[in-house]
Amino acid sequence: MLIVKNSAENLRFVEFLCVNQGVFMPKQENVKIPVAIKELNDRTNPGSDTELLEEARIMASVMHPCCIRIMAVCVTRQMMLVTPLMPFGSLLDYLHRNRSNIGSRSMLTWAKQIAEVTAKLLAVLTARTTVARWCSG
Repeated sequence: MLIVKNSAENLRFVEFLCVNQGVFMPKQENVKIPVAIKELNDRTNPGSDTELLEEARIMASVMHPCCIRIMAVCVTRQMMLVTPLMPFGSLLDYLHRNRSNIGSRSMLTWAKQIAEVTAKLLAVLTARTTVARWCSG
């Protein structure tokens, strides 16, 4: 497996994360899959590695068509999460760019999808919290 980061394609920079565009090339396959690479920039915050790993663990445990799948986690000098590249970018950026062209039907569909994924994530977190309580006591 080879992941090549295109350093010219910085998609987003927020707080302690930088999101870059790259290409995932599975071994012995002749395909190139566009990916987003979330790269942890702030190595001074001791909890940031843990937070990113927790995000990866939760996202990997949720199976839903509206939830992005984790393709890889790199735990090296700079921690990275690799996910499929969304063709229209982040939902937030898409909403800002197209705010005057988005109808109520689309907004309602997205709200429903976000609620479904949120419920699924909440179920995963609740189950883990319950298990942790049973195991610690």
